[in-house]
Amino acid sequence: MAKKIKEETVKVEVQEAMSMDNLVGVIKSEMDDAKDFIHQVGSERAESTEYYLGTEPEGTSTLQSEYVSTDVRESVLFMLPSIMRTFFGTKKIVEFVPKGPEDIQLAEQQTDYINYLIREKNPGFQVLYDVFKDALVRKTGFVKVFWDDSITSTTHEYSNIDPQSYQALILDKNVEVIEESATQETITTFDPISGEEVTQEIPVSYDLTIRRLKPKDQVCIESVPPEEILISRHARDIETASYVAHRMVKSVSELIAMGYDPEEIEEYAGYGGSSLDPESYEEEQARNPFDNMVYPDRNDAGGKDVYYVEHYLYYDFDGDGIDERIRVCTAGDGLHVLNVEPWDELPICMFCPDPEPHTAIGSCPADYLKPIQAAKSQIMRDTLDSLGHSIFPRMGIVEGQVNVDDVLNTDIGQPIRMRAPGMVQPFAVPFVGKEAFPVLGYLDESKENRTGVSKASAGLNAEALQSTTSAAVTATMSGAQGRVELICRHFAEGGLKAMFKTVNNLVIKHQNAQDIFRLNGKFIPVDPRYWDSDKDMVVNVAISKSSDQEKYQVLTGLAAKQEQIMQTLGPQNPLVSMQQYANTLTRMIELAGFQDAQSFINTEVPPMPPMPQEPPQPDPAALLAQAEAQKAQVQAQKAIIDAETDRMKIIMDDDRQRDIEEAQLRVKALELQAKYGAQINIAEINAIMERDRENIRQNAKDQAQGLFTGNVPPTQNI
Repeated sequence: MAKKIKEETVKVEVQEAMSMDNLVGVIKSEMDDAKDFIHQVGSERAESTEYYLGTEPEGTSTLQSEYVSTDVRESVLFMLPSIMRTFFGTKKIVEFVPKGPEDIQLAEQQTDYINYLIREKNPGFQVLYDVFKDALVRKTGFVKVFWDDSITSTTHEYSNIDPQSYQALILDKNVEVIEESATQETITTFDPISGEEVTQEIPVSYDLTIRRLKPKDQVCIESVPPEEILISRHARDIETASYVAHRMVKSVSELIAMGYDPEEIEEYAGYGGSSLDPESYEEEQARNPFDNMVYPDRNDAGGKDVYYVEHYLYYDFDGDGIDERIRVCTAGDGLHVLNVEPWDELPICMFCPDPEPHTAIGSCPADYLKPIQAAKSQIMRDTLDSLGHSIFPRMGIVEGQVNVDDVLNTDIGQPIRMRAPGMVQPFAVPFVGKEAFPVLGYLDESKENRTGVSKASAGLNAEALQSTTSAAVTATMSGAQGRVELICRHFAEGGLKAMFKTVNNLVIKHQNAQDIFRLNGKFIPVDPRYWDSDKDMVVNVAISKSSDQEKYQVLTGLAAKQEQIMQTLGPQNPLVSMQQYANTLTRMIELAGFQDAQSFINTEVPPMPPMPQEPPQPDPAALLAQAEAQKAQVQAQKAIIDAETDRMKIIMDDDRQRDIEEAQLRVKALELQAKYGAQINIAEINAIMERDRENIRQNAKDQAQGLFTGNVPPTQNI
């Protein structure tokens, strides 16, 4: 049984070795073909670099003028500011598009964080500047995007630190103690149990040397020299290429920091300078003429160079019959495989200013300008030579009769010594350079047609714009900017989208903790682990037919209209919101050249509290009916008051009349008593009168209530 297991293990190892040998063979075949292809492209790129630096074309003779026209450099340097302003003139280079209303806030946060990583966490401006210049001069520019989990080592020394700080340092998992020493202090204490004094030494301070090992754990973007990238010859674009490689020279220390085995890496150390193809040096030497391609011979192991290549290819490594992208890392000339693993996205993004359909590598402005620069250089050399011959004509001398040194001396006013008159005769050569000036004008016009770069479009030629209407000037500048805008669009849709997408996916895949970044003066927490990696992206390329000044004028008129609408319809009108007005002001501030609009206004306007709703206007008919009802009610109340007043008047009149009659009754009673001696019972008469009075009051009360209820009782006779 054990023998069978051993045989199966050996069989698996043999199959794996055969599979690895087959993989190495495929890589070598692809790499050799890609090297040959890139070498052909690299020769053109090296020549373009020399044209940009003004070292080409060389003169045909050392006795002629060495003038070199710099049309390539002038055009590229004219384009670069416009291109950089196009992408970095806005605060958000790329925006992520939400998939639904519930995704708006998360998409905004995702946009802000990814732009922060590229523009602030990484040197985004410098990286893209290098890439754009490579693309304009050398056909293509390359950006590599990767998650850097390498370890950085720093050494720190501390002296005379207290024990609490010492404990805090050594408990850090990323700290390694190299050297330490403690200062002791003797303390004598009394032990109550034993009844004796105890003497002990306690450390009161430390001198410490530590090494701090810290993983970077962040997304990194870097510009890659074009000669370091290999692409399959038949690739239509870099994303679908069957083979892409990044070859580089790294030190042993760098590879160990990336996690490779030190013994395995040191075996291939010292192959850096000799492993790269001599053809690949052509581009690097053209870019840096002072680079003699000689690497220092260092004795330390960590400083030695290693030829390190990352291969990205489609290969059926798992044997399922379907090719998938894998990454193979090799070291040395023999393509020693260090690591093989499946790979999701190509980390290399390519920028091309003028892509050629169905071809990975296209053209660039330098390709169109090199013939013009060569022709102008030759014409100007001939013109200067003609001018030189006119100023310093050739001399005919009689041999032996003239001092030759005097003839060759061109200093002003110097004599020529002759033995007899007429021994020196100048051969007058007319200046013919003026006939070449129209040709130079034609070449300048051709340059403008090929690149769109001209003095008129830049506003540098006063004669070209003199006595010209505003519309004509605008048309001239817009037409010249069209070529630059097209280049920007190719950069945006080609490499920039791929770069931002790769950064976004790397953050989602590798960042395993919450991060906090500063935006508009606020610290915002983000957690990319919950983001969606399939969001659509929009590149905010600042391309339009109008200039910044014209845009500012349009926004000024728009802001005035918005203010008028809000004054007329209120801040919560259905046409313009406060946030839209803030967006207009923000864009005006950015066009004025200020990046941080938050310093001037609140770019994010909080929602305003809802205004109280006005009660609905009542119906006029209902108002009339209500008024009639109120009028009837007032009339009824008036009738009640009048009835009550009448009742009180009746009662008061009755009381007054009864008082008069009672007084008259008493007078009559006294007269009768005095005259006839009759006794009259006045109390009985008052009781009868009081009974009648109560009847009258009750009757008046019933009549008043009848007026209120509409049921008037009959009047009672008293």
